[in-house]
Amino acid sequence: MEQILAITGIIGGLLCAVADLLLDIKGADNVKLGKTKVIDSKWAEMSHGRFVWSGILAMFAVPMYSCGFVALMMQLYKTNEKLAIGMIIVFLCGAMGGFMIHTFLCMQPTIYQKIMEKNDLELAGNVIESIFRQIYVPFFTLYSMLVIIPAIVVMVLIGMKILPLSMWCMLLNPLVIQIIGLLFRATKLKIFIDAPSCCAASIGLAMYGVLALMM
Repeated sequence: MEQILAITGIIGGLLCAVADLLLDIKGADNVKLGKTKVIDSKWAEMSHGRFVWSGILAMFAVPMYSCGFVALMMQLYKTNEKLAIGMIIVFLCGAMGGFMIHTFLCMQPTIYQKIMEKNDLELAGNVIESIFRQIYVPFFTLYSMLVIIPAIVVMVLIGMKILPLSMWCMLLNPLVIQIIGLLFRATKLKIFIDAPSCCAASIGLAMYGVLALMM
């Protein structure tokens, strides 16, 4: 059972990475617009179908990558039942937020495209920024429950040898891989403007399934 869940988790993480790429590949000539720079100039040229398919893929990917984390916690359950159950609850709540976050990000460019049919950049910016402010608290709270908290706990468990994995396995989680992706983007090289940063967290989520298979 653990192996099936782990493999499902890997596939789900990779599927989510594809959804991220559909949503977020814009190119080096993209420019941030609006007062808070949440609008991307390339949205005007991107196909609406990309955002539709990105949301559809995420709909399947989120429950699938959750299986990888559950498989890893099933290994922990053998030695620490309460912590394993607690972390599964935290992660699944975060995964619910993961789909909410992805759906919101897919809606932003659609809102922009529709309002810009009237060529009103100020209105587009005000609407998108207002919506973001409205979901600010659940956005970052659930992101922390999905990406940050589980990653830190898993790294500690590996470091304390509670999870019998090599120390280098502490690198295999969405938090570390996201940081690596951001460092690539920070080089300002055109090849790293979008990928792997935009899909790094999803690849990291797939790694929970890899860790489960390694145990």
